[in-house]
Amino acid sequence: EGQTKFSGDHRIADDQPVLSARELSVRHKLHGVSLDIRPGEVVGLGGLLGSGRTETAKAISGALASSSGSVMVAGAPLRGGSTPASIRAGVSLLPEDRKSEGIVPGLSVRENIALAVLPRLSRFGLVSEARVDAVVDTFMKRLRIKASSPHQKVGELSGGNQQKVLLARWLAMNPKVLLLDEPTRGIDVGAKAEVQKLVDELAADGLGVLLISSDLEELIEGSDRVVVLKDGAVVGELTGDEVTEDQLMRTIAGEAPPRDPAEEAVTHG
Repeated sequence: EGQTKFSGDHRIADDQPVLSARELSVRHKLHGVSLDIRPGEVVGLGGLLGSGRTETAKAISGALASSSGSVMVAGAPLRGGSTPASIRAGVSLLPEDRKSEGIVPGLSVRENIALAVLPRLSRFGLVSEARVDAVVDTFMKRLRIKASSPHQKVGELSGGNQQKVLLARWLAMNPKVLLLDEPTRGIDVGAKAEVQKLVDELAADGLGVLLISSDLEELIEGSDRVVVLKDGAVVGELTGDEVTEDQLMRTIAGEAPPRDPAEEAVTHG
């Protein structure tokens, strides 16, 4: 009901993954990690601190060089293993550290959003200011960014609005897959709920999402499936009714999930 619709519907065959990572390994960090993300699906990465969640997102996005493995986006191999190549292929990573890897506090909201999209909007090196304004205006409205104007410095905004500006920057690239590393860390409860709602809306519109969150409730409630990591390797996957905090902790601890529905009812009763 009344959901925001986003341009560029990326739905390919629904059962075909929009992103497929196979046997990703990074020396001393990841050991043969494989996962799929389908259009419109939020896949959570579960695991304790140091389990390899951030490294998995960075290896997929090319921000971390993998020693072996492959990534396919919409059925095409992602070549080069570099961040620009993955952005061109439609993969955007919202990093955990907004301050050092994300926003530029001294620049305006408009400039921060336009950073990523300028190369796409420029023809022969000339950028139409009107086109930039239109893109910025669209995303400020869609993401409900609270700022006095597009020209207000990002550093003056609340943490939640800074996070939305960063999201707007990547969404302006019209990605197929969005990798979110701790998207609500350090922002207030109201903004947190808004960002979570936004992620739901994006997925409903066909975007594939990888969600990393140390907030177990956010991970469980926001994910359709959870791939569980431990010591840089996949130790299990939770789907449907298995997506619970209890089951996540059991999987991390290496306990086999109860398979009998009656047993399941007793466990959670």
